[in-house]
Amino acid sequence: MQEREELVLNPVPKEERVGWLAPLFNMLGSNIAISELMVGGTLILGMTLSNMIITSIIGNLILVAIIMIQGYIGYKEGLNTYVLAKGAFGEIGGKYLISLLLGITSFGWFGVQAGVAGLSVQKIFPSVNLTLVTVILGLFMVVFALYGFKAMAKFNYLVIPPLMILMVWGVFKAFSTYGVEAIYNYTPQTTMSMVEGLNIVVGLVIVGAIISPDQLRYTRRVKDIWIISFLGLGIISLFQQVAAGVMSMGAPTWDITEVLANLGFGWVAFVILILASWSTNVSNAYSGGLALKTIFPNVKRNVLTLVAGLIGTIIAATGIIFKFQSFLSFLVIAVPAIAGIMWCEYYFIQGRTYKHREGINWIAVISWLIGFATSYYSSKINFLIPPINGIVVSMVIPAVRWTSGPTTLDEKSR
Repeated sequence: MQEREELVLNPVPKEERVGWLAPLFNMLGSNIAISELMVGGTLILGMTLSNMIITSIIGNLILVAIIMIQGYIGYKEGLNTYVLAKGAFGEIGGKYLISLLLGITSFGWFGVQAGVAGLSVQKIFPSVNLTLVTVILGLFMVVFALYGFKAMAKFNYLVIPPLMILMVWGVFKAFSTYGVEAIYNYTPQTTMSMVEGLNIVVGLVIVGAIISPDQLRYTRRVKDIWIISFLGLGIISLFQQVAAGVMSMGAPTWDITEVLANLGFGWVAFVILILASWSTNVSNAYSGGLALKTIFPNVKRNVLTLVAGLIGTIIAATGIIFKFQSFLSFLVIAVPAIAGIMWCEYYFIQGRTYKHREGINWIAVISWLIGFATSYYSSKINFLIPPINGIVVSMVIPAVRWTSGPTTLDEKSR
């Protein structure tokens, strides 16, 4: 059963909301992901086990807070991220700047996940052409997203349990292979600062946190957001990152397919990795389709979801998987400031009521550029946590505008 077309750009009615279970499984489908395991493998390259755990805890608590703040707006208004962005950036700014930027990040993540799925197939059949198999998998991955929110949830009910079993199995196998003492006393050959580690952890899910209204607009109560934030992101991300770090200690690498091969896993594990990529890419294609729907409102969502999947597949074919850390660095710089502006507009300037703005809100655009620059410069000098710096700084100009009194911008309540 397909998601009703009128729910894409309009509020989800209270009577059609589904509570916390389906959104939770869709969030788990997004976050029980190979990219989470890649982050754990990346962190352990330059951190001890204890430092990695501390970094992962802090980073994921930051992300939980972001989802709670951003997700509440989706719950309250019943709208997806890209429609909500119009309230902050204006019709033109939200449509052609924010929706396009967030759409591109969804396409990029689709490419990363399809790339790892391709690597998994290559581990099973070493002679296959990586680019060809990645493209084929990418085309298959978009199917469930075509049918919308509820179909995605049903798919995730099936694929999440084996993914959890694989991670637990991998940790036990790592302890039996490397030994408890070697794991606890592990010393990396290089050094990574906590700031660098937090950039990686936060950068991994910052887009997912900011587009969380896509899923949370279907919730019924504020309590649902708490449950989904902690279970669907905080706890599961921490577990995956630490598990991947432990599994990687024998031969530290971000490539989880190499990690599993080093631990002696057979083809079953790589099939499960393909399912992990598939479940995550269902969400990536769905959100990418919503972003395109905001830009092309007269085209059906499932058609645009297919387009999003095709773009992501093309990106996968370019080998984005081998540029994973560079891709994360871009997300940390470009995306966080969007959240700061949306929060300031919604919670303060608009008084917790969605107001659609016509045209383009140049104050928001300029604030985003300043936040963008702040994140970039902070990352260059390792100052505090760059994505959080970008969020905070991006709120300054809208906050000053709010304290100066009512605005005269063309806006209307939905």
